[in-house]
Amino acid sequence: MKNLQQKCIAWMNQINGGPIGRADWICLSVMGLFMVLTMFYGDLIIIYNHSLTFLDSLFHGDIANFYANSLEHTYYGFGAVYYWIVYAVIGLWNLPIWLLKQLFDINVFSVKFLLWSRMELVLFLFLTIWIMGKILEDFGFCKEKVRLAQFLFASSLMVVLPVVGISQIDIITVFVMLWGMREYLNTHRLTWKFLLAFSFAASLKIFAMFVFIPLVLLREKRIFRVVGALGVGMIGILACLLPYAGRSDYREATSILNDVMVERMFSVTLPAGNVDVPAFLTILIGICIFAYGTEAKGREEYFYYGNWIALAVFVNFFVFVFAHPYWIVLLAPYMMLLLVANSSRMKINLLLEFFAGTAVSVFYTATFGVYMTGETFSHLILPRLGFPINTIGYSGLGDFFEQKGLEMYLPLLFGAFVVCCLGFLVINYPGKRENCKKSLSEAGKLPVFDHGMINLRLGMILLYIFGCIYFSYIS
Repeated sequence: MKNLQQKCIAWMNQINGGPIGRADWICLSVMGLFMVLTMFYGDLIIIYNHSLTFLDSLFHGDIANFYANSLEHTYYGFGAVYYWIVYAVIGLWNLPIWLLKQLFDINVFSVKFLLWSRMELVLFLFLTIWIMGKILEDFGFCKEKVRLAQFLFASSLMVVLPVVGISQIDIITVFVMLWGMREYLNTHRLTWKFLLAFSFAASLKIFAMFVFIPLVLLREKRIFRVVGALGVGMIGILACLLPYAGRSDYREATSILNDVMVERMFSVTLPAGNVDVPAFLTILIGICIFAYGTEAKGREEYFYYGNWIALAVFVNFFVFVFAHPYWIVLLAPYMMLLLVANSSRMKINLLLEFFAGTAVSVFYTATFGVYMTGETFSHLILPRLGFPINTIGYSGLGDFFEQKGLEMYLPLLFGAFVVCCLGFLVINYPGKRENCKKSLSEAGKLPVFDHGMINLRLGMILLYIFGCIYFSYIS
């Protein structure tokens, strides 16, 4: 009996100490495929609809009136709220649908075409996973650490919910930023590829500029060259603004996002002497000063400081700016890259990342009608297979918290997210030059972690799926 007990313990320890395996990827893939085929959120229909409007405007020689045309063909009452480049990128993918509509007058909102529209975002998810691996391979990380980082990213609730669950477009920005980051880390100067990559990323979502500025200041200390680099970084935004600047249709279509975002960046303030100061922008200036004052030397230090600064910028953003839940994917890759690089603090990093992602995901699910609602399954294949939803509207986890009298605890969840992120930044601060070199000298060593943390991540995704089923079919 004692020998059997010892064998069981040894077997459990062997499983718990094992690397990321095929079974882990299969479980994640099966759940991901189910979500892609069944879950949807109306925002993508709005963007998809306006990408077709962009193609209509382009091929009919009326691109100057794109925003006016979007207001004439609204979906859910929204015109085109983003820069035109967003609709160009999405429209390029949806060009086959537009052509079919011209030839056969098809219903562009049928299930097969909605599924096609979200496949673009799945593609960019795979591209992001791939480029994260390439960044780590560039710095000599072993195959096991590369796979660990890729799996942690792909299974994080901060990625699964916004990208796989509701198919938001921010994953495109994440990929382009990492593409630029790879160029930044592999060269000893600011290259055109890096500058234009971040310029393009900023034209998709302006949040990329918040990372771009301190990265430029970390690499370049000559003021005129800094100004020139920042000017190049603005090319993408200027290319989006100049054709429509001053037009009433552009202001009407985009004000719901642009005006509100500017207000949000100033809304949370810190007490000061003569006037309260905007928290996010003040801290962002501090990060820029820190980057300019830091003398990073060698690829190893740029790897750590570059990723740490990017993470610090987005932690600052999500703590002090009222954010939409699907933007949280912007934070995830830099956390994973730092996590696998710091071998000596792997366990605490895994715990902090898991609890940060879980806390903020539950908070967003309960406070926004996005991730888990009565209409999650209403658009795609389940109703067509004979499983129509039995609820109407966007009631979900938030109503559950309110009915149980638990809404007062929601701020505590966000507080847990804040503390875990700050703890992660402190633990993974690059610090002394010797620490950077020591950590990357261990890049080729096998990662040591509890496999139970992997099972816990997969369990949370499964719990999310069951929650969506409950609110759509049971509650």
